[in-house]
Amino acid sequence: MGAPKMTDAIINQSVNILDGWAGKLTWDLYLETLAVDVGHRYTKAAMLRHDRIKDAWDHAKERCRSSDEGSSKSPEIALMETRNKELEERVQRLTRENNRLLEQFVRWAHNATRRGMSFEDLERPLPYVKTKDLS
Repeated sequence: MGAPKMTDAIINQSVNILDGWAGKLTWDLYLETLAVDVGHRYTKAAMLRHDRIKDAWDHAKERCRSSDEGSSKSPEIALMETRNKELEERVQRLTRENNRLLEQFVRWAHNATRRGMSFEDLERPLPYVKTKDLS
């Protein structure tokens, strides 16, 4: 039996691994690292079905190609630079994801308006749904 369907949490974990990746990046190494973290082995094809993962992969691969491996910096400085680069990559990825979501929102608002929905219709709060008490 294969791995379960990828949830948002697993997708987030997958892109976070790529944000912090340093050194050689191959699908085998990445999928093995992910399998250790999430407890399931996914395929390259399954990963590439998710735009967020594909985008994070492309940027991590490019970053790994252009990194300076032969540096003679102190370990502390190298660690700080690695952490700084990881955070910069995460900010860039989140900015790209946010821009895609904003574009999607504009598209949905445009299409809803064309179908006769007013701004008031779009702003109406979601209905309250009482959930079971799980305690």
